[in-house]
Amino acid sequence: MLQEYRLKKKYQFNYVYKVGKTCHGRFILLVFSPSKNKNVKVGISVSKKVGNAVKRNRARRIIREGITPYLEKMEPNFNVIVVAKPSIDGLKMPEVRADILATLSKAGLL
Repeated sequence: MLQEYRLKKKYQFNYVYKVGKTCHGRFILLVFSPSKNKNVKVGISVSKKVGNAVKRNRARRIIREGITPYLEKMEPNFNVIVVAKPSIDGLKMPEVRADILATLSKAGLL
């Protein structure tokens, strides 16, 4: 995922959590809010409930690669945070990518 598509600062995450709406998938939770940016910005959050550092980093990598193909197709002017659920541990890329697609369409972001 390119730098221009990333949420980086804590205040950006806090704003999305405070103002945003949520949409649940099987393995992820989407929190999204409108923004003034010309393109969509995505942040990834993986808590310690998922597992140790190795499992959290793997979940982060899988989510990042799973959402990358949909960035160009998503509605502009949105900030999105993808929160990993503990059930994401041990999954393969196609399962996570399918869940991301289903959750994005359910939220109306595609």
